Amino acid sequence: MYPTGEAPQSRVGWLTVGGIALLAALGVLRACLYVTLPGQATVVFNTFFGLQKGRVELPGVIFRIPGIETPITYSVLTRVWEFTNNPASANAISNAITVNTADGQAFAIDVAIALRPNLATLDELHASIGENYLSTVVVPVVRSKIRDISASFDSEDFYRKSQRAAIEQRALDLIRQEMPTVNRDGQTLPLVQVEGLFLGNPDFPQALRDSIERKQVASITAQTAAVRAQIQEKETERLLILAAANQRAIELKGQAAAQNAQLADLLFYEKLQERIQNPTGSLPPLRIIRVEGDATVFLNVDPRQAALQQAR
Repeated sequence: MYPTGEAPQSRVGWLTVGGIALLAALGVLRACLYVTLPGQATVVFNTFFGLQKGRVELPGVIFRIPGIETPITYSVLTRVWEFTNNPASANAISNAITVNTADGQAFAIDVAIALRPNLATLDELHASIGENYLSTVVVPVVRSKIRDISASFDSEDFYRKSQRAAIEQRALDLIRQEMPTVNRDGQTLPLVQVEGLFLGNPDFPQALRDSIERKQVASITAQTAAVRAQIQEKETERLLILAAANQRAIELKGQAAAQNAQLADLLFYEKLQERIQNPTGSLPPLRIIRVEGDATVFLNVDPRQAALQQAR
């Protein structure tokens, strides 16, 4: 038998050692596991063999060898980065870009670019450029291409919304062409996917701003005058058509009135002829006359009978 109190102390010691061993095992196990969160992807660097090409880990748990394999995680979500002088911007990566336009004007302009690392080539991005790809590639390319494109446009083009859209599209095309690529399976794949580019309001000097606004007002005034002239021209044309229609209507009414008068005379004389040719032989009950100058013309009475009646 153990001396009094020896057995309980031994059990406590063993439990303590077992607990420490368990914690150590859990610590080792935890060190062997690495979690990639949603919206991220991970590449693995091996101390002996370097970056493991072709291995891009998606969100979830991966196994690694502690001290030998080092995971490096990238956010692969699309994010908008800004070139701006605004200190409150949370996504600023550089200052606003100063450009020189085709008409010799210089001013600063904010630029926003939407991009993300290409998940399919993330290992190559890390191997050839690294985690600082924004500062080493994106910033210089965007600044360079915005300046190149701006030299092909006048300062007023940055004021017009439609022209700014054309500038944005041309700059976007050039930036995509300049982004680094890799050839895989006969396909050329970009390391960084640029999804959009947006120009902010240009920081025009006050004199240039006033000049552009005056030109805009003059242009709007000229366009308004042109529209009014077109409206007046259409109104004049409408009035001429209406006058011609009225004139034609008057002519048709005159022709219709003349034809109706002739028809009325014809019907009137037919009725007179019927009364003159009365089969009973009696005198017509009415004597219809018409005065023509100094002569009296009987319309429904035989002239000889009229003369006899007048002689009586």
